[in-house]
Amino acid sequence: MLKMNLTDIKISYGKSNIIKNIKAEFHGGKVISLIGPNGTGKTTLLKAIAHLVKYEGDINVIGETGYKNFRDSFTYVPQMSVNNINLTVFEIVLLGRVRDLTWKIEKIHLNAVAEILDELNLSHLSYSKFSSLSGGQKQMVIMAQAMVSKPKILLLDEPTSALDLKHQLQIMETAKKYTKKTGSITVIVLHDIALAARYSDEILLLHEGYSVQQGIPEDVLKEELLEEIYGVELDISKSSRGFISITPIKTK
Repeated sequence: MLKMNLTDIKISYGKSNIIKNIKAEFHGGKVISLIGPNGTGKTTLLKAIAHLVKYEGDINVIGETGYKNFRDSFTYVPQMSVNNINLTVFEIVLLGRVRDLTWKIEKIHLNAVAEILDELNLSHLSYSKFSSLSGGQKQMVIMAQAMVSKPKILLLDEPTSALDLKHQLQIMETAKKYTKKTGSITVIVLHDIALAARYSDEILLLHEGYSVQQGIPEDVLKEELLEEIYGVELDISKSSRGFISITPIKTK
C-alpha cells in the first residue's frame, strides 16, 4: 500500500514562517483535501510535497510507485494561468508524457493520449486549439495532461477555481475516479469546503501555518471548529441525501 509521511515540515520565506511543524500521513487510493483560510499555507505545503520549494523536515513515500526516479511519480497541477497556448488539445495532453518522450514520438505515447482523451470524453476536442476552449474544457484538458503519465501522486492546486457548478463536479469526480482506479495519492487544495466534504476521503485543516486536524470529513468539519478558524457563523447539517451541507450565515 502506497503511503506518504510528512514529518515536522517547516517552510520560511525570509523571516516569515509559512509552514510550522506540520505532520501528516496520506494513503494510496484516497483523496485528501487541504482546506483553511487564505494565506494559511495550503499552496505552499502542496509545492513542498512536489519538491518545488525548500523545506525542513521529511517527506517520505513508502511503497512501489512504478518509477525509477522518485520525482517522476509526482504530477503537480498549479492554478491555471496559461490560456492562449497555440497548441491543439492532443498536443497539450501529449506534453504530459514529456519525461518519456525522445526525438521520435512513439505509438505508445500517442495511444496513451488517445486513451485518456476518450476516458474523459474529450476525444471530440482532440484537434481543437486549446485557446478556443471554455474554462471548464481547459481545466479538463489539464487534468488529462496530468493523468496521462499515470502518476502515483497527483497534486492539484485549486482545480475548481472560477469554474461553473457542472465543471467543478466534473473535475472532482475525475480526480476521485482516477484515485480509486490507480490507488494513487491525490492531494487537492480547495477553498470550497462543501466540495471537500463531498469528494474527500480525508481533510487536512490548516490555520496560520499549522495543521489543526486531519481525518474523515465528518470528524474535521465541526461547526464550532470551523467557525473559530474561518471567523464566520456556519450552519452544518446533513442533506436529505446524506451529504454534509455547509451554509455560511454571517461574519463574526
